[in-house]
Amino acid sequence: MLVSLLTLSCRPSEKGNSTVDSAKQSKVVSSKEGRNTENWYDPIVADYIKQSDRELIKAHRKRGEKIEWLLDSTEKTDSTNYYIFNIGQTVTDEGHTNPRFSSNGWIYVDSLSKKVYEYDLPNDRLVLWTK
Repeated sequence: MLVSLLTLSCRPSEKGNSTVDSAKQSKVVSSKEGRNTENWYDPIVADYIKQSDRELIKAHRKRGEKIEWLLDSTEKTDSTNYYIFNIGQTVTDEGHTNPRFSSNGWIYVDSLSKKVYEYDLPNDRLVLWTK
C-alpha cells in the first residue's frame, strides 16, 4: 500500500480538485468539462480541513493559505467503498514554473457511513478521525 500511495502522490489527479481558502471558506470543484460542480464528499473534506489537528494543515490554516484536495482514487472493500483524498497545496518554483502538488496528508472517506479516516503513513493503517 505504501508504494502505491507514493506512486499515486506523484501523478496529477484526473478526477478534479477542490480548494478551501483558510481565511474565507470557498470551494471550487473543477471538472474535466470546465464547469463547477459539487460532490457529496466536498463538505465532508472541507469540514475535515477546518477542524484537523494535523500540524501541516493547521500551519497552512493559521497562515490563511489555500488548502486543496485531490480525489486521487477509490478503493473498494467487502464492506464499503473509500474515496481517497490527497490534501495539500499546489506549489511552484520562482516565476510560477514547475507546478506540483505538495501533500499535507491523506484521508479516506467511507461512502456508506460518511466517516473520515486519516491515513497513518508510518503504521500503514487507517485511523478513524474524531472531531
